[in-house]
Amino acid sequence: MTIRPIKTWSYPGALLDALVDTRRVVVDLELPIPLGNAEETRELRAHLLDQLDHHLIPRVREEASPAVVVVAGSTGAGKSTVVNALLGEQLTASGVLRPTTRIPHVFHHPLDAEVLTSVADDAKVMATDAVPRGLALVDSPDLDSVSAENRDVAENLLEAADLWIFVTTAARYGDAVPWDALRRGAERGASIAMVLNRVTTDVAAQVRRELVQRLEQEHLDSLPLFVIPEDIRGGKDLPADVVGGLGRWLESVAAASAGTIVERTMHGATESLKEWLETLAERMDDQVAAAKEVRAEVRRCAAQAEAKGGAQWYEEISTGVLDARWEGACAEGGPLYKLRHSMWTKRRSAREQRDEIVHVIHKDILASVEATLAAAAGDASDTMVEALTDGHDSPGTWLAAQRDPRDARIVRERRAADAARTWMSKCSEHVMALPGAQRGAEIIGEEGLSVALASAALGISGARSVLGVLVTPNVGDVVHLARAELTGSRRYCINREALDMMKPTDVPSLLPEVSSTVRLRRAELRGLM
Repeated sequence: MTIRPIKTWSYPGALLDALVDTRRVVVDLELPIPLGNAEETRELRAHLLDQLDHHLIPRVREEASPAVVVVAGSTGAGKSTVVNALLGEQLTASGVLRPTTRIPHVFHHPLDAEVLTSVADDAKVMATDAVPRGLALVDSPDLDSVSAENRDVAENLLEAADLWIFVTTAARYGDAVPWDALRRGAERGASIAMVLNRVTTDVAAQVRRELVQRLEQEHLDSLPLFVIPEDIRGGKDLPADVVGGLGRWLESVAAASAGTIVERTMHGATESLKEWLETLAERMDDQVAAAKEVRAEVRRCAAQAEAKGGAQWYEEISTGVLDARWEGACAEGGPLYKLRHSMWTKRRSAREQRDEIVHVIHKDILASVEATLAAAAGDASDTMVEALTDGHDSPGTWLAAQRDPRDARIVRERRAADAARTWMSKCSEHVMALPGAQRGAEIIGEEGLSVALASAALGISGARSVLGVLVTPNVGDVVHLARAELTGSRRYCINREALDMMKPTDVPSLLPEVSSTVRLRRAELRGLM
Protein backbone atom coordinates (compact mmCIF):
# COMPACT_ATOMS: atom_id res chain seq x y z
CA MET A 1 0.00 0.00 0.00
CA THR A 2 1.10 3.57 -0.59
CA ILE A 3 -1.24 5.36 1.76
CA ARG A 4 0.30 8.32 3.52
CA PRO A 5 -1.29 10.45 6.23
CA ILE A 6 -2.31 13.78 4.77
CA LYS A 7 -2.77 17.07 6.54
CA THR A 8 -6.41 18.07 6.26
CA TRP A 9 -6.76 20.43 9.21
CA SER A 10 -6.74 24.15 8.53
CA TYR A 11 -3.48 26.08 8.49
CA PRO A 12 -1.10 23.52 10.07
CA GLY A 13 1.59 26.15 10.56
CA ALA A 14 -0.78 28.37 12.50
CA LEU A 15 -1.99 25.36 14.50
CA LEU A 16 1.57 24.44 15.42
CA ASP A 17 2.25 28.01 16.55
CA ALA A 18 -0.96 27.98 18.62
CA LEU A 19 -0.06 24.68 20.27
CA VAL A 20 3.49 25.82 21.05
CA ASP A 21 2.17 29.10 22.47
CA THR A 22 -0.34 27.16 24.55
CA ARG A 23 2.39 24.97 25.94
CA ARG A 24 4.52 28.01 26.79
CA VAL A 25 1.63 29.56 28.72
CA VAL A 26 0.72 26.36 30.56
CA VAL A 27 4.26 25.35 31.49
CA ASP A 28 4.88 28.74 33.12
CA LEU A 29 1.76 28.56 35.25
CA GLU A 30 2.15 28.20 38.99
CA LEU A 31 -0.73 26.96 41.13
CA PRO A 32 0.75 27.54 44.57
CA ILE A 33 -2.27 27.89 46.85
CA PRO A 34 -3.51 24.53 48.22
CA LEU A 35 -7.21 24.64 47.42
CA GLY A 36 -9.47 21.61 47.70
CA ASN A 37 -8.89 20.66 44.05
CA ALA A 38 -5.15 21.39 44.07
CA GLU A 39 -4.05 17.82 43.33
CA GLU A 40 -6.67 17.43 40.61
CA THR A 41 -5.53 20.71 39.06
CA ARG A 42 -1.86 19.66 39.10
CA GLU A 43 -2.82 16.40 37.41
CA LEU A 44 -4.85 18.30 34.81
CA ARG A 45 -1.92 20.58 34.04
CA ALA A 46 0.49 17.63 33.82
CA HIS A 47 -1.93 15.73 31.59
CA LEU A 48 -2.38 18.74 29.34
CA LEU A 49 1.39 19.15 28.96
CA ASP A 50 1.76 15.42 28.23
CA GLN A 51 -0.80 15.70 25.45
CA LEU A 52 0.98 18.70 23.96
CA ASP A 53 4.49 17.25 24.32
CA HIS A 54 3.84 13.63 23.33
CA HIS A 55 1.00 13.84 20.89
CA LEU A 56 -0.34 17.11 19.53
CA ILE A 57 2.84 19.10 18.88
CA PRO A 58 4.85 16.10 17.55
CA ARG A 59 1.92 15.05 15.37
CA VAL A 60 1.54 18.47 13.76
CA ARG A 61 5.30 18.83 13.34
CA GLU A 62 5.63 15.36 11.80
CA GLU A 63 2.56 15.45 9.60
CA ALA A 64 4.01 12.77 7.27
CA SER A 65 4.55 10.24 10.05
CA PRO A 66 2.55 6.99 10.27
CA ALA A 67 -0.62 6.75 12.31
CA VAL A 68 0.29 5.18 15.63
CA VAL A 69 -1.64 1.99 16.47
CA VAL A 70 -1.00 0.90 20.06
CA VAL A 71 -1.90 -2.62 21.18
CA ALA A 72 -2.71 -2.13 24.87
CA GLY A 73 -4.34 -4.00 27.72
CA SER A 74 -3.99 -5.60 31.11
CA THR A 75 -1.44 -8.12 32.34
CA GLY A 76 -1.80 -11.48 30.66
CA ALA A 77 -4.33 -10.30 28.08
CA GLY A 78 -2.23 -11.69 25.23
CA LYS A 79 -1.21 -8.45 23.55
CA SER A 80 2.08 -9.82 22.26
CA THR A 81 0.33 -12.95 20.97
CA VAL A 82 -2.14 -10.80 19.03
CA VAL A 83 0.69 -8.67 17.62
CA ASN A 84 2.64 -11.76 16.51
CA ALA A 85 -0.48 -13.16 14.91
CA LEU A 86 -1.12 -9.93 13.03
CA LEU A 87 2.48 -9.82 11.82
CA GLY A 88 2.50 -13.50 10.90
CA GLU A 89 5.76 -14.19 12.70
CA GLN A 90 7.20 -14.33 16.23
CA LEU A 91 8.68 -10.84 16.48
CA THR A 92 7.83 -10.06 20.09
CA ALA A 93 8.05 -12.29 23.17
CA SER A 94 4.91 -13.96 24.50
CA GLY A 95 4.62 -16.36 27.41
CA VAL A 96 3.72 -16.88 31.05
CA LEU A 97 6.45 -14.62 32.49
CA ARG A 98 4.94 -11.32 33.66
CA PRO A 99 5.38 -8.71 32.51
CA THR A 100 6.21 -10.17 29.10
CA THR A 101 6.63 -6.78 27.39
CA ARG A 102 8.93 -4.51 29.33
CA ILE A 103 10.15 -2.34 26.45
CA PRO A 104 7.70 -1.13 23.78
CA HIS A 105 8.09 -2.75 20.37
CA VAL A 106 7.34 -0.57 17.34
CA PHE A 107 6.69 -2.33 14.02
CA HIS A 108 6.50 -0.30 10.83
CA HIS A 109 6.71 -0.65 7.09
CA PRO A 110 10.34 -0.35 5.86
CA LEU A 111 9.49 2.71 3.77
CA ASP A 112 8.24 4.55 6.88
CA ALA A 113 11.55 4.33 8.73
CA GLU A 114 12.48 7.97 8.15
CA VAL A 115 9.21 9.47 9.37
CA LEU A 116 8.53 7.65 12.64
CA THR A 117 7.19 9.76 15.48
CA SER A 118 8.59 10.10 18.99
CA VAL A 119 6.91 6.82 20.01
CA ALA A 120 10.00 5.18 18.56
CA ASP A 121 12.15 6.79 21.24
CA ASP A 122 13.26 4.33 23.94
CA ALA A 123 11.54 1.50 22.08
CA LYS A 124 12.68 -1.53 20.11
CA VAL A 125 11.96 -0.63 16.48
CA MET A 126 11.55 -3.25 13.74
CA ALA A 127 10.67 -2.88 10.07
CA THR A 128 8.42 -5.48 8.47
CA ASP A 129 6.34 -5.67 5.29
CA ALA A 130 3.55 -7.17 7.40
CA VAL A 131 2.61 -3.68 8.61
CA PRO A 132 0.60 -1.61 6.09
CA ARG A 133 2.35 1.49 4.97
CA GLY A 134 1.11 4.54 6.87
CA LEU A 135 0.68 2.66 10.16
CA ALA A 136 3.06 1.95 13.06
CA LEU A 137 2.04 -0.97 15.29
CA VAL A 138 3.16 -0.72 18.92
CA ASP A 139 3.22 -3.59 21.42
CA SER A 140 2.82 -1.75 24.74
CA PRO A 141 3.67 -2.74 28.34
CA ASP A 142 0.76 -3.64 30.63
CA LEU A 143 -1.49 -0.85 31.85
CA ASP A 144 -1.67 -2.53 35.27
CA SER A 145 1.94 -3.74 35.35
CA VAL A 146 3.56 -4.40 38.73
CA SER A 147 6.28 -2.03 37.53
CA ALA A 148 5.39 1.65 37.92
CA GLU A 149 7.80 2.48 35.10
CA ASN A 150 5.98 0.08 32.76
CA ARG A 151 2.62 1.61 33.71
CA ASP A 152 3.93 5.10 32.95
CA VAL A 153 5.27 3.98 29.57
CA ALA A 154 1.92 2.37 28.70
CA GLU A 155 -0.01 5.50 29.69
CA ASN A 156 2.29 7.74 27.63
CA LEU A 157 1.93 5.47 24.59
CA LEU A 158 -1.84 5.63 24.81
CA GLU A 159 -1.65 9.41 24.99
CA ALA A 160 0.41 9.39 21.79
CA ALA A 161 -1.78 6.84 20.00
CA ASP A 162 -3.98 7.60 17.02
CA LEU A 163 -5.68 4.24 17.27
CA TRP A 164 -5.88 1.71 20.09
CA ILE A 165 -6.32 -2.01 19.74
CA PHE A 166 -7.45 -2.77 23.26
CA VAL A 167 -6.89 -6.42 24.23
CA THR A 168 -8.70 -8.01 27.16
CA THR A 169 -9.82 -11.50 28.16
CA ALA A 170 -12.97 -13.19 29.40
CA ALA A 171 -11.47 -13.13 32.90
CA ARG A 172 -10.23 -9.51 32.84
CA TYR A 173 -12.71 -7.48 30.77
CA GLY A 174 -14.37 -6.08 33.90
CA ASP A 175 -11.17 -4.68 35.43
CA ALA A 176 -11.30 -1.00 36.37
CA VAL A 177 -7.91 0.07 34.95
CA PRO A 178 -8.69 -0.78 31.30
CA TRP A 179 -12.08 0.94 31.43
CA ASP A 180 -10.57 4.09 32.89
CA ALA A 181 -8.11 4.15 29.99
CA LEU A 182 -10.91 3.54 27.47
CA ARG A 183 -12.93 6.44 28.84
CA ARG A 184 -9.95 8.80 28.61
CA GLY A 185 -9.25 7.70 25.07
CA ALA A 186 -12.84 8.20 24.02
CA GLU A 187 -12.89 11.64 25.64
CA ARG A 188 -9.95 12.81 23.57
CA GLY A 189 -11.33 11.32 20.35
CA ALA A 190 -8.91 8.43 19.84
CA SER A 191 -10.01 5.66 17.47
CA ILE A 192 -10.43 2.44 19.46
CA ALA A 193 -11.01 -1.21 18.61
CA MET A 194 -11.52 -3.91 21.28
CA VAL A 195 -10.21 -7.45 21.09
CA LEU A 196 -11.71 -10.03 23.45
CA ASN A 197 -8.98 -12.68 23.58
CA ARG A 198 -8.81 -16.24 24.91
CA VAL A 199 -12.53 -16.88 25.02
CA THR A 200 -13.60 -20.51 25.44
CA THR A 201 -16.49 -21.62 23.28
CA ASP A 202 -18.73 -22.46 26.26
CA VAL A 203 -18.81 -18.87 27.54
CA ALA A 204 -18.14 -16.95 24.32
CA ALA A 205 -21.76 -15.90 23.71
CA GLN A 206 -22.36 -14.86 27.32
CA VAL A 207 -19.10 -12.93 27.64
CA ARG A 208 -19.60 -11.17 24.34
CA ARG A 209 -23.15 -10.18 25.34
CA GLU A 210 -21.99 -8.84 28.72
CA LEU A 211 -19.12 -6.94 27.12
CA VAL A 212 -21.43 -5.35 24.55
CA GLN A 213 -23.77 -4.28 27.36
CA ARG A 214 -20.85 -2.75 29.25
CA LEU A 215 -19.76 -0.91 26.11
CA GLU A 216 -23.28 0.48 25.71
CA GLN A 217 -23.30 1.63 29.35
CA GLU A 218 -20.02 3.44 28.78
CA HIS A 219 -21.32 4.94 25.52
CA LEU A 220 -18.63 3.04 23.63
CA ASP A 221 -20.96 0.74 21.67
CA SER A 222 -19.61 2.11 18.36
CA LEU A 223 -16.22 0.45 18.99
CA PRO A 224 -15.34 -2.44 16.65
CA LEU A 225 -15.24 -5.67 18.69
CA PHE A 226 -13.23 -8.75 17.72
CA VAL A 227 -13.49 -12.05 19.62
CA ILE A 228 -10.54 -14.47 19.53
CA PRO A 229 -11.19 -18.00 20.86
CA GLU A 230 -8.87 -19.71 23.31
CA ASP A 231 -5.98 -21.38 21.47
CA ILE A 232 -3.60 -23.76 23.25
CA ARG A 233 -0.94 -23.44 20.53
CA GLY A 234 -0.45 -19.64 20.95
CA GLY A 235 1.72 -17.35 18.89
CA LYS A 236 1.10 -16.92 15.20
CA ASP A 237 -1.09 -20.00 15.01
CA LEU A 238 -4.21 -18.20 16.24
CA PRO A 239 -7.20 -18.99 13.98
CA ALA A 240 -6.52 -17.35 10.67
CA ASP A 241 -10.13 -16.42 10.02
CA VAL A 242 -10.47 -14.44 13.28
CA VAL A 243 -7.03 -12.84 13.29
CA GLY A 244 -7.38 -12.32 9.59
CA GLY A 245 -10.53 -10.32 10.27
CA LEU A 246 -8.64 -8.06 12.64
CA GLY A 247 -5.79 -7.74 10.15
CA ARG A 248 -8.14 -6.94 7.27
CA TRP A 249 -9.79 -4.28 9.45
CA LEU A 250 -6.38 -2.70 10.06
CA GLU A 251 -5.62 -2.77 6.35
CA SER A 252 -8.97 -1.16 5.61
CA VAL A 253 -8.14 1.54 8.11
CA ALA A 254 -4.87 2.20 6.32
CA ALA A 255 -6.58 2.05 2.92
CA ALA A 256 -9.18 4.57 4.05
CA SER A 257 -6.18 6.80 4.79
CA ALA A 258 -4.36 6.72 8.06
CA GLY A 259 -4.45 10.48 7.79
CA THR A 260 -8.17 10.31 8.53
CA ILE A 261 -7.38 8.63 11.85
CA VAL A 262 -4.72 11.21 12.60
CA GLU A 263 -7.07 14.03 11.75
CA ARG A 264 -9.85 12.54 13.88
CA THR A 265 -7.49 12.06 16.77
CA MET A 266 -6.10 15.55 16.33
CA HIS A 267 -9.60 16.98 16.28
CA GLY A 268 -10.68 15.00 19.35
CA ALA A 269 -7.50 15.74 21.24
CA THR A 270 -7.73 19.43 20.41
CA GLU A 271 -11.38 19.52 21.51
CA SER A 272 -10.33 17.94 24.81
CA LEU A 273 -7.49 20.45 25.02
CA LYS A 274 -9.96 23.31 24.71
CA GLU A 275 -12.06 21.91 27.57
CA TRP A 276 -8.97 21.37 29.71
CA LEU A 277 -7.82 24.93 29.04
CA GLU A 278 -11.18 26.32 30.13
CA THR A 279 -11.07 24.18 33.28
CA LEU A 280 -7.52 25.34 33.90
CA ALA A 281 -8.58 28.98 33.44
CA GLU A 282 -11.37 28.45 35.98
CA ARG A 283 -8.88 26.94 38.41
CA MET A 284 -6.62 29.94 37.83
CA ASP A 285 -9.56 32.21 38.67
CA ASP A 286 -9.98 30.21 41.88
CA GLN A 287 -6.29 30.69 42.66
CA VAL A 288 -6.49 34.43 42.00
CA ALA A 289 -9.59 34.74 44.21
CA ALA A 290 -7.89 32.73 46.95
CA ALA A 291 -4.76 34.89 46.73
CA LYS A 292 -6.92 38.00 47.01
CA GLU A 293 -8.62 36.57 50.11
CA VAL A 294 -5.26 35.63 51.61
CA ARG A 295 -3.89 39.12 51.12
CA ALA A 296 -7.07 40.70 52.50
CA GLU A 297 -6.94 38.46 55.58
CA VAL A 298 -3.25 39.19 56.14
CA ARG A 299 -3.90 42.93 55.89
CA ARG A 300 -6.84 42.62 58.30
CA CYS A 301 -4.66 40.79 60.81
CA ALA A 302 -1.94 43.41 60.39
CA ALA A 303 -4.45 46.20 61.07
CA GLN A 304 -5.65 44.37 64.18
CA ALA A 305 -2.07 43.99 65.36
CA GLU A 306 -1.44 47.71 64.84
CA ALA A 307 -4.52 48.61 66.89
CA LYS A 308 -3.72 46.18 69.68
CA GLY A 309 -3.16 47.98 72.99
CA GLY A 310 -4.66 51.24 71.76
CA ALA A 311 -2.86 54.56 72.07
CA GLN A 312 -1.05 53.39 75.22
CA TRP A 313 0.37 50.25 73.61
CA TYR A 314 3.89 51.44 74.48
CA GLU A 315 3.13 50.57 78.09
CA GLU A 316 3.77 46.93 77.18
CA ILE A 317 7.46 47.76 76.65
CA SER A 318 9.46 46.52 79.61
CA THR A 319 10.80 49.55 81.54
CA GLY A 320 11.62 48.02 84.93
CA VAL A 321 15.37 48.20 84.37
CA LEU A 322 15.07 51.68 82.84
CA ASP A 323 13.10 52.98 85.83
CA ALA A 324 15.74 51.65 88.18
CA ARG A 325 18.61 53.17 86.19
CA TRP A 326 16.99 56.59 85.98
CA GLU A 327 16.07 56.52 89.65
CA GLY A 328 19.64 55.68 90.61
CA ALA A 329 21.14 58.24 88.21
CA CYS A 330 18.91 61.05 89.45
CA ALA A 331 19.25 60.18 93.15
CA GLU A 332 21.52 62.23 95.40
CA GLY A 333 25.10 61.56 94.40
CA GLY A 334 24.03 60.08 91.07
CA PRO A 335 25.60 61.24 87.78
CA LEU A 336 22.38 63.10 86.80
CA TYR A 337 21.69 64.71 90.18
CA LYS A 338 21.18 68.52 90.21
CA LEU A 339 22.39 68.97 86.64
CA ARG A 340 21.70 72.72 86.56
CA HIS A 341 22.97 73.81 89.91
CA SER A 342 25.92 71.67 90.88
CA MET A 343 29.44 72.79 90.05
CA TRP A 344 30.33 69.14 90.17
CA THR A 345 28.56 68.59 86.86
CA LYS A 346 31.32 70.58 85.14
CA ARG A 347 34.08 68.25 86.24
CA ARG A 348 35.57 65.79 83.79
CA SER A 349 34.90 62.83 86.04
CA ALA A 350 31.25 63.84 86.31
CA ARG A 351 30.91 64.07 82.52
CA GLU A 352 32.49 60.63 82.14
CA GLN A 353 30.00 59.19 84.63
CA ARG A 354 27.10 60.84 82.80
CA ASP A 355 28.31 59.56 79.43
CA GLU A 356 28.62 56.05 80.86
CA ILE A 357 25.10 55.95 82.35
CA VAL A 358 23.64 57.53 79.20
CA HIS A 359 25.30 54.83 77.07
CA VAL A 360 23.97 52.08 79.34
CA ILE A 361 20.45 53.50 79.29
CA HIS A 362 20.67 53.86 75.51
CA LYS A 363 21.45 50.13 75.19
CA ASP A 364 18.62 49.24 77.58
CA ILE A 365 16.13 51.29 75.57
CA LEU A 366 17.18 49.64 72.31
CA ALA A 367 16.96 46.18 73.85
CA SER A 368 13.47 46.77 75.26
CA VAL A 369 12.10 48.42 72.13
CA GLU A 370 13.67 45.83 69.80
CA ALA A 371 12.18 42.96 71.81
CA THR A 372 8.73 44.56 71.83
CA LEU A 373 8.75 45.34 68.10
CA ALA A 374 9.94 41.83 67.23
CA ALA A 375 7.31 40.31 69.51
CA ALA A 376 4.56 42.43 67.93
CA ALA A 377 5.61 41.33 64.44
CA GLY A 378 5.87 37.69 65.55
CA ASP A 379 2.42 37.78 67.18
CA ALA A 380 0.98 39.34 64.03
CA SER A 381 2.54 36.58 61.93
CA ASP A 382 1.09 33.87 64.17
CA THR A 383 -2.33 35.53 64.01
CA MET A 384 -2.17 35.65 60.21
CA VAL A 385 -1.33 31.96 59.94
CA GLU A 386 -4.01 31.03 62.46
CA ALA A 387 -6.66 33.10 60.68
CA LEU A 388 -5.85 31.37 57.39
CA THR A 389 -5.54 27.85 58.76
CA ASP A 390 -8.47 25.50 58.41
CA GLY A 391 -7.16 21.99 57.97
CA HIS A 392 -3.86 20.59 56.72
CA ASP A 393 -4.24 21.88 53.15
CA SER A 394 -5.15 25.44 54.09
CA PRO A 395 -3.46 28.65 52.87
CA GLY A 396 -2.16 29.37 56.39
CA THR A 397 -0.33 26.06 56.62
CA TRP A 398 1.03 26.60 53.13
CA LEU A 399 2.15 30.19 53.87
CA ALA A 400 3.85 29.12 57.09
CA ALA A 401 5.68 26.37 55.22
CA GLN A 402 7.09 28.88 52.72
CA ARG A 403 9.21 30.52 55.42
CA ASP A 404 11.96 28.91 57.42
CA PRO A 405 11.12 29.76 61.08
CA ARG A 406 14.74 30.45 61.95
CA ASP A 407 15.29 32.70 58.94
CA ALA A 408 12.00 34.51 59.61
CA ARG A 409 13.00 35.12 63.22
CA ILE A 410 16.43 36.45 62.21
CA VAL A 411 14.90 38.83 59.65
CA ARG A 412 12.23 39.93 62.14
CA GLU A 413 14.78 40.69 64.88
CA ARG A 414 17.12 42.49 62.49
CA ARG A 415 14.24 44.58 61.21
CA ALA A 416 13.15 45.41 64.77
CA ALA A 417 16.71 46.42 65.66
CA ASP A 418 16.89 48.73 62.62
CA ALA A 419 13.50 50.23 63.48
CA ALA A 420 14.58 50.85 67.10
CA ARG A 421 17.78 52.60 66.05
CA THR A 422 15.88 54.68 63.49
CA TRP A 423 13.44 55.68 66.20
CA MET A 424 16.29 56.79 68.47
CA SER A 425 17.67 58.90 65.63
CA LYS A 426 14.26 60.52 65.22
CA CYS A 427 14.19 61.23 68.95
CA SER A 428 17.55 62.96 68.63
CA GLU A 429 16.28 65.12 65.73
CA HIS A 430 13.14 66.14 67.60
CA VAL A 431 14.79 66.94 70.91
CA MET A 432 17.59 68.95 69.32
CA ALA A 433 14.97 71.07 67.56
CA LEU A 434 13.64 72.27 70.95
CA PRO A 435 14.54 75.71 72.35
CA GLY A 436 17.37 75.34 74.85
CA ALA A 437 18.52 72.01 73.45
CA GLN A 438 22.03 73.28 72.76
CA ARG A 439 22.47 74.35 76.41
CA GLY A 440 21.23 70.97 77.57
CA ALA A 441 23.55 69.20 75.17
CA GLU A 442 26.54 71.02 76.69
CA ILE A 443 25.78 69.27 79.98
CA ILE A 444 24.46 65.84 79.00
CA GLY A 445 25.34 65.61 75.30
CA GLU A 446 23.04 65.04 72.30
CA GLU A 447 22.89 61.33 73.08
CA GLY A 448 21.84 62.14 76.62
CA LEU A 449 18.98 64.34 75.40
CA SER A 450 17.76 61.75 72.87
CA VAL A 451 17.93 59.04 75.56
CA ALA A 452 15.96 61.28 77.91
CA LEU A 453 13.26 61.89 75.28
CA ALA A 454 13.05 58.22 74.36
CA SER A 455 12.76 57.27 78.04
CA ALA A 456 10.13 59.93 78.64
CA ALA A 457 8.16 58.58 75.68
CA LEU A 458 8.24 55.17 77.39
CA GLY A 459 6.75 56.71 80.53
CA ILE A 460 9.90 57.22 82.66
CA SER A 461 9.07 60.23 84.85
CA GLY A 462 12.72 60.81 85.87
CA ALA A 463 13.70 61.23 82.21
CA ARG A 464 10.88 63.69 81.65
CA SER A 465 12.09 65.74 84.66
CA VAL A 466 15.63 65.83 83.28
CA LEU A 467 14.29 67.18 79.96
CA GLY A 468 12.31 69.80 81.82
CA VAL A 469 15.42 70.94 83.71
CA LEU A 470 17.89 70.89 80.80
CA VAL A 471 15.74 71.99 77.84
CA THR A 472 12.23 73.30 78.50
CA PRO A 473 9.45 72.56 80.95
CA ASN A 474 6.96 72.14 78.10
CA VAL A 475 7.96 68.72 76.73
CA GLY A 476 4.45 67.29 76.27
CA ASP A 477 4.35 67.86 72.51
CA VAL A 478 7.77 66.38 71.81
CA VAL A 479 7.04 63.35 74.00
CA HIS A 480 3.79 62.82 72.10
CA LEU A 481 5.70 63.13 68.81
CA ALA A 482 8.27 60.55 69.96
CA ARG A 483 5.47 58.15 70.87
CA ALA A 484 3.90 58.66 67.44
CA GLU A 485 7.26 57.86 65.82
CA LEU A 486 7.51 54.72 67.97
CA THR A 487 4.02 53.69 66.87
CA GLY A 488 5.16 54.19 63.29
CA SER A 489 8.13 51.91 63.93
CA ARG A 490 5.81 49.18 65.23
CA ARG A 491 3.52 49.66 62.22
CA TYR A 492 6.52 49.31 59.94
CA CYS A 493 7.60 46.02 61.53
CA ILE A 494 4.07 44.57 61.43
CA ASN A 495 3.46 45.64 57.83
CA ARG A 496 6.78 44.24 56.68
CA GLU A 497 5.83 40.99 58.37
CA ALA A 498 2.55 41.07 56.43
CA LEU A 499 4.44 41.68 53.18
CA ASP A 500 6.73 38.74 53.93
CA MET A 501 3.67 36.61 54.66
CA MET A 502 2.03 37.61 51.35
CA LYS A 503 5.19 37.24 49.29
CA PRO A 504 4.39 33.66 48.10
CA THR A 505 1.23 35.08 46.51
CA ASP A 506 3.22 37.68 44.55
CA VAL A 507 3.75 35.44 41.51
CA PRO A 508 2.73 36.21 37.91
CA SER A 509 0.35 33.23 37.82
CA LEU A 510 -1.82 34.86 40.49
CA LEU A 511 -2.40 38.04 38.51
CA PRO A 512 -6.03 38.47 37.41
CA GLU A 513 -5.18 38.61 33.70
CA VAL A 514 -3.43 35.21 33.62
CA SER A 515 -6.64 33.23 33.16
CA SER A 516 -7.45 35.56 30.25
CA THR A 517 -4.19 34.47 28.62
CA VAL A 518 -5.22 30.83 28.97
CA ARG A 519 -8.66 31.56 27.52
CA LEU A 520 -7.04 33.45 24.64
CA ARG A 521 -5.09 30.31 23.74
CA ARG A 522 -8.34 28.33 23.88
CA ALA A 523 -10.08 30.82 21.58
CA GLU A 524 -7.19 30.66 19.13
CA LEU A 525 -7.38 26.86 18.99
CA ARG A 526 -11.15 27.04 18.51
CA GLY A 527 -10.61 29.26 15.48
CA LEU A 528 -8.13 26.82 13.94
CA MET A 529 -9.88 23.51 14.61
